[in-house]
Amino acid sequence: MEKIMAEFIIAFMLIVAVTAYIAYPFYQANVQHISFEQNHRAEDLEARKTEIYSAIKDIEFDYEMGKLSEEDFLALREKYKAEAISVLRELDHQSQARNKKQRHHKAPKGQQRFCTQCGNALHVKDKFCSNCGTKVKS
Repeated sequence: MEKIMAEFIIAFMLIVAVTAYIAYPFYQANVQHISFEQNHRAEDLEARKTEIYSAIKDIEFDYEMGKLSEEDFLALREKYKAEAISVLRELDHQSQARNKKQRHHKAPKGQQRFCTQCGNALHVKDKFCSNCGTKVKS
């Protein structure tokens, strides 16, 4: 009886260990995965922006050819313009967030560099000043 109970306990512990081993990656935050999703979102937004611009050109062409009434043309154009503005704002927001993250990667204390022309703080990998465009001396 004790032998059977010990076998059940060992089997149960083995199942728990295997389940934990398999499930662990799903509960762990992965920075690269998040970065991939952000890049994927930016690509989706860029594709959507291109689609919207194409749709605006199409409705302008259809209007010029007489296929759309002025009322329909104006309604569709305003709809696509509003959608384009929304997409552009989201792209700007993502770009600003990405730039903000990059700015946090500064040189260690004592190694901070500044532009000789304008005094702007430089990042470690900068080859040109982001403020005035002056070439940075290595």
